[in-house]
Formats: sequence, C-alpha cells, structure tokens
Amino acid sequence: MNKSIGLWLGGFLVVTSFSAFGQSYAEEALTLTRNNPGGSARIQGMGGAQVALGGDYSTAYSNPAGLGFFNRSEFTLSIGTNFYNSSANYLGTSTSDSKSNANLNGLSLVLHNENSKGKMLNGNFAVSLTRTKNFNQNITYQSANSASSMIDYFIGQSSSQNSYDPDFFPNQFQQGGYLYYSLAMLGFDNFLFGPQSEVTPGGDSSKYHTYVATPPSLQKEQLQTTGSQYQWNFAYGLNFSDFFYVGAALGIPSFNYTSQKTYQETFSSGPLPGFQLNENLHITGTGVNGTIGAIIKPKDFVQFGLSVSTPTYYPVMSEDYTATMKSNWNGYNYIDLTYPSNNQTLFNKADSIYYQSPFLYSLTTPWRIRAGATVFIQKHGLITAEIEKVNYSKPSFGSNSNTPYDFSGDNSNIRSFFKNVFNIRVGGEYRYSNFRFRLGYSYAPSPYNQTITSVNNSITSYSAGVGYRTAKYFVDLGLIQSAWNSSYLPYSRGTVRSNDDPISSVVSIKNGNFSAMVTVGFNL
Repeated sequence: MNKSIGLWLGGFLVVTSFSAFGQSYAEEALTLTRNNPGGSARIQGMGGAQVALGGDYSTAYSNPAGLGFFNRSEFTLSIGTNFYNSSANYLGTSTSDSKSNANLNGLSLVLHNENSKGKMLNGNFAVSLTRTKNFNQNITYQSANSASSMIDYFIGQSSSQNSYDPDFFPNQFQQGGYLYYSLAMLGFDNFLFGPQSEVTPGGDSSKYHTYVATPPSLQKEQLQTTGSQYQWNFAYGLNFSDFFYVGAALGIPSFNYTSQKTYQETFSSGPLPGFQLNENLHITGTGVNGTIGAIIKPKDFVQFGLSVSTPTYYPVMSEDYTATMKSNWNGYNYIDLTYPSNNQTLFNKADSIYYQSPFLYSLTTPWRIRAGATVFIQKHGLITAEIEKVNYSKPSFGSNSNTPYDFSGDNSNIRSFFKNVFNIRVGGEYRYSNFRFRLGYSYAPSPYNQTITSVNNSITSYSAGVGYRTAKYFVDLGLIQSAWNSSYLPYSRGTVRSNDDPISSVVSIKNGNFSAMVTVGFNL
C-alpha cells in the first residue's frame, strides 16, 4: 500500500486544536495525548484535582495510592452527556455548529481487605473503567473566496517545479507515482485542472492550468468527529498506619476515532457549477501503561500526593481512509489540442482513493507526573490542588512490518511543534450534613511552541457539583464548562494564479463544551 494518501491529504482531523500549520501525524499524537483528567462526578466537580485525595475510584487511574483510604468495598457507575458548540470565522463570515452525545463515563469495583496486624492496616484492589477523551465535535465554516480555490492547491502540488524529486514528473499520476494516491489525483481525474498541452498544441505538460477561471462563490466544509478514549485500570493500594499510602496500577487504554470531512466549492459562472470532496478516516488502537503513586498524611488536616505514569505504548494502531470527489460539469466540451483522442463532453465525474488494507503503525506517548496537596478544614470540607507535567514533544510513531513507512519526518515535527507544559487543577468541597457542594477550576496551557502558531490553544474549565451521601449509597452530580480557541487551514499553502500569497485563509474557531455527569455508588 502506498502511504502517500495520508501525506498529501492531511486526512487526520484533529479535535484538540486544528493547527494552522497543517494536519499531520504530529496532530494525531497531540489529539491522543492531551487527555482529560477523568474521574467520578465528585472529582470532575472539583476541577479534576485528585492526585492528593483518597477514597474515590478515580485514583485507580490517577494515583492508585488513594485506594488505601477505602475502609469498605464499593461499586460505582458514572454516566454523562456532552454538549459541544463551535463558532468558526472564515474570511469574515461566522458559522455556528454543535453536537451532543450521551456516554458511559466510568465504572468501578473496589474490593476492601482489612488487616488488623502490623502497620499495614488494609489493602484495596480496584478494577475501573475511565473515560479520558471525548472526540465528538461538529465544526462548519463557509464563505465566498475571491482569492483562491482548492484547485489552485492541486495545481501547486502537481507542478514539477514544486518538487525536488527527480522522478516526480512525468510519472506522478501513474500507477505507483508520487501523486497516484492523493487529492490532486482526484482533481486531475475530475478534470478540475490539466496540463498546458491541452490548450497549447505541444505545450509544456509539466505545467498546469484550469478551465475554472472564476473564483468560487462559496467554499463550505463540515468537519465531524466521533468516538472516545477509555482506560481500564487494575490497581492496588496499601495503607500503612494511616500515614503512608502507596499503590500501583496497570492501565489498558483504547480509543475509537472517526472523522468525516465534506468540502464543497460552488461557482456562479463558468463550465463547472461545483465539486464536492468527502474524506473518511477511522483509527483504532489499544495500548498499555503503568502508574505508581504515594500519599503521605503527616497531620490530620493535610496530605500530599505524587504519582508517575509511564508512557502509553500502542503496539498496533489501525487506520482506514477513503476519499471521494464528485464534480458536476454542465456538458462542457473538453478539447485536448495535443491529443484529440481525449476529446469528450463533461457531465458528472467521480473518483475515489482508499487504502487497500488498514495502515498499521505504533505510537508511544509521553510520561505524566502529577503532584498535589489537600487541606482539610476540620469536618467542614477540603481544598485540593495538583499540577501535572506532560511533555508533548516526546510522543513518537513507529513503523509496522506489514505496512512499512518512515515516520522520521513526523517525529521531527512533533519535537519542533510542541513543548513541555504544566496543567493546573484546583477544587474544593463543602460538607453540610449528608450534602456535599463543590467548585473547581482547571487550566491546560497551549502545547504549541509560539514559533509554530500564534493561536493560544489553552483550555480553561470551570466546574461545580453537588452530592448526597449515606452509609449505604451516594449520588454525585458534576458540571463542567470548557472553552478554547483553535484554527484550521482548509488546504495547504502554495502559489495562487496572480501572486505568491497564501492561497487559503485560516479558519478561526471558538470552541465550547458543557458536560454533565452523574456518579452513583453503593457500599458493599
């Protein structure tokens, strides 16, 4: 299989940022690495801060030492819903879109084992399922564009003077050629552009022209993503003298990601009323990681937590991709002045490219280090905070023997595009009788180097929650509002017909997500 499909079309639709410097496997690494803190409705209501807390199933994912605080067995179920909205500005035109979905946020079983002898007071084993990523988003942009068309991008990609490969021309559109699996090939087969020899007898076939002389009266694209990322956690936590807590966990993360992109251009005059490009991408993977952690409680009113999570290794990522282009010509008489045998009348044209079999590769994500503290205000509540270190320049892709591919360029981009960040989470809980009231805040700085993009892609979240607890059961509600900015480039930069300015303007996107979550727990 020729992997040039993914290279030339930039098929990965990133839900984290929509970078203005182009879509690539670097973007995929960020999307699969920039996870949510995860956890129960109680934890979510406190901003996701959890590394220095105990007695909640969420710690099986973040800091298994917290399992040592359990003094009984417990079963929990967490469900929720997300409401995503976007406002995209393209060439001065704003377009809104939205998407909502219900989901299973978590599931857990904690088994308590009491030990009345020695300093080890108890040990607790937990099996939990934690939702760490929500891929469900819809983004739509549209506007007239008097400066360029995607056809200009095709011409720029296809011209021999734009390639340093000596074998680029004239074989780029032939079987196994440089552009045989590419969006430019689809445009070529749909007669959106062609060699100069069509209009000039014996002309230069390494240079291209288009019959579509007028700019598009409308450019429109809808970007849809669906799927989620979960992690199974098998964890054990120990309690030594109610002073020192330690734990370890094995994590089995998996994800299912799908993107659908529908791009359209329409023309108010000329031989081509319009064309449409549909791209579909599906990626799945299952990995493994480990977490160790400790909590120390020197006084009754304060405790400190620390945890370290190893890189997640996905040994086999499976990717499927298809792209289809359709153009609806109005009966245009196509004449090839150099090769008259090609003459024909153009009506509807269509062509597709796709992987003959799934493209396989591996991914290794970065380490995660979390540290935090919790202060208890007598029996009235608590305040907790944590900081998480993640180096987004450290992920790396690897080739699979069944579908060999050189990822050195993508891994180099990851190191150049992204940086090390410190995520901050703060929360508090007030207790009144059986009721609990919570507030939280979290801030995830932009993972991009400023030299790559000027867009501040930081994510800011505010949360609140309420809970009710008895000796036999508890119910918690968590509400989270998140906001961030991002950008997206409809097609790559290149040369326009009249000058060397960029042929595509950046889409500026304001993203918002409101989620509600309920956790129900039963003491066993």
